[in-house]
Amino acid sequence: MTASVAADDAHAASAAPAPALKVSLGGVRLERLRTGSIDEVLYMVPGLEGDPTELTALAAALAGPQGVYAVAPLPEDCDRQPVTSVERMAELTVAAIREMQPDGPYRLGGYSFGALVALEAAQQMRAAGDAVEPLILVEAVFDERYWPRGTWLRALATRTARQLLRIVRMPPRQAVREFRVRSGRLIQRVIRRNVDAPDGLTVDAPDATVMGVIARSAFGAYRPRFYPGPITLIASSIDRHFGCDTALLWRGYAQHLEIHRIEGDHLTVMHDAASAAAVANVIDHRLALARPGWSGVRPTPGFQRPMILTTMRWFSAARLAHALAESGFAVSACRPRGHVLELVDGLTSDHRLHRLRQLHSLASAIRVAKPDIVLCDDERALVLLRRLHARVHATDPQMAELIARSLGDVAAWPSIKSRTGLAREARALGIAAPDTAVIASADALAQWAADREPPIVLKTDGSWGGRGVAVVRDKEDLRDAWRAVSNPPRLSRAVKRMVFNLEAGGLASWLRRRRPTVNAQQFVYGREAIATVACVDGVVHALVCLEVVQASEARGPASVVRIINHPAMAEAARVLVGRFGISGFCGFDFILNEAGDARLLELNPRVTPTCHLLVEGDYQRARTIALFPAELVRDAESDAVGIVDVPTRAPALIRRGFEIADRQHRPVKLAVRRFVKRFSASRY
Repeated sequence: MTASVAADDAHAASAAPAPALKVSLGGVRLERLRTGSIDEVLYMVPGLEGDPTELTALAAALAGPQGVYAVAPLPEDCDRQPVTSVERMAELTVAAIREMQPDGPYRLGGYSFGALVALEAAQQMRAAGDAVEPLILVEAVFDERYWPRGTWLRALATRTARQLLRIVRMPPRQAVREFRVRSGRLIQRVIRRNVDAPDGLTVDAPDATVMGVIARSAFGAYRPRFYPGPITLIASSIDRHFGCDTALLWRGYAQHLEIHRIEGDHLTVMHDAASAAAVANVIDHRLALARPGWSGVRPTPGFQRPMILTTMRWFSAARLAHALAESGFAVSACRPRGHVLELVDGLTSDHRLHRLRQLHSLASAIRVAKPDIVLCDDERALVLLRRLHARVHATDPQMAELIARSLGDVAAWPSIKSRTGLAREARALGIAAPDTAVIASADALAQWAADREPPIVLKTDGSWGGRGVAVVRDKEDLRDAWRAVSNPPRLSRAVKRMVFNLEAGGLASWLRRRRPTVNAQQFVYGREAIATVACVDGVVHALVCLEVVQASEARGPASVVRIINHPAMAEAARVLVGRFGISGFCGFDFILNEAGDARLLELNPRVTPTCHLLVEGDYQRARTIALFPAELVRDAESDAVGIVDVPTRAPALIRRGFEIADRQHRPVKLAVRRFVKRFSASRY
């Protein structure tokens, strides 16, 4: 999504005279790979051989306004002294960059071995008081002697197993020769692990360049140090060489480590067009985040360490977590087993929400993660957090204060939880809202509807996704509709949700015969619209108005939305956020009539499927967006089209999204869903 923003910025970039294409400065060769704004230049260090041409595919795929220079260390400095260490290469790199750009902030990056040079250059720049923003390491890996012991042992076992599997497939004589070679290297690795001498690992490379030989020696002698700043690490999702997830090697080496996965292999990531484009997409986004005009949500005091609390397996929670981690938030999660959040890289901590000990597991997660705000992903999460507040209110004031701030003004909770209370507050503030009332019985419903024309909508408090909603078009059906929405869930449905969805709430409601609070609301004709808001302590930080083009199902969540400019919706959202003191994310549902006037229907004081748009910063241009994977799951029964909102910088989430869509499109599920949709539409 942000690549298009960067492309728009590129058209507006200042056209400045380009520096020389190639120049050697004190033991470093600089080569311009991409002409762009002289006010924003990215310096990239190539890999082991020091060949700038391996970065050309990456430079061609970038879409932002930045210029790009390759900074390649040379075997000798300007005094013809050999350059044999990463530290010396970094020193010469810093001097060459400063000659090109005297003042910061400096934008540095590197690939493979070049990532180590870029890291050391950033260390030296920061030690000298210069600003480095960002530092981007692509497929960075350091000598295995400095890996954590457990990681090293697992990698050694994995590589050995791979080699043995390859050897047994060879002819006998070749297998014996290869076994001797690999055995020698295995012994060498074990010895090197316990020797502190700064030697390089012997590798046969008959076609290696002079720079390649020097770099291999420097690689073996370099041990990374803690970097007191943020690092953006781009790691391939395919391991063919190291026997481990190399991204995990960097945990604890940076003040903030942001991990991005891309499809590709270590040796081909810069040469394969698709992999290079994926790396370019991450770099474009990271550079856009660092610009002063970035419109996305940034970490602010009181909203820097969010914890996402979810009881449902909704994709939107993982999408938001990924966007927040990309933007520099320290994100943690408390989730049920098997949630897609497990695929999100960069979580500071990930905690299980136990089905049978929910309050205990949630309280433990909060104490470990120490969030500054808890973001509820669904209605049951809201109920769970309110229950925890009641439990710890007297025993743990600090946790109670955190929960109260996460859920808005405590005194306003009755209005936040109640559809009728919300409508009453809205009208008191001058916001148009339909007549709404709490209904206690079928007789009360008939009395309320006596002087009103149908359709009439019945909604239960705490329902979501179209559940607990009935549209009554004939007054003769009022009593049937009342029974349908006011009774506890049927035992069969409760057991099904417990067994297949691992949702215990329905069974608990059935056992306790707990009836929901039912609200009657005058039906409003028009088009559905949404205001999605990011806010802190009642102050709006970002807001987008959306018109629903297509829903995933009748009265269900949106699958296709259109960004619109609607000042009245935006103002209503701001007023209510301030009135209720809401922090985090929330969504307001509206209906737009033919004249475009908005009427408020309800408030979702939690994460909604469009919240990530505010974080990614690409929400200010009018266009139609097909939400991922909701648009894939939806039956193709309309011609609604738009830009598919694929999380291009999260390949694991893309794969899971397509898996979700594939499961939903199985013939039996399709038939059941279509039957339920027709039955629900024609029932009242």
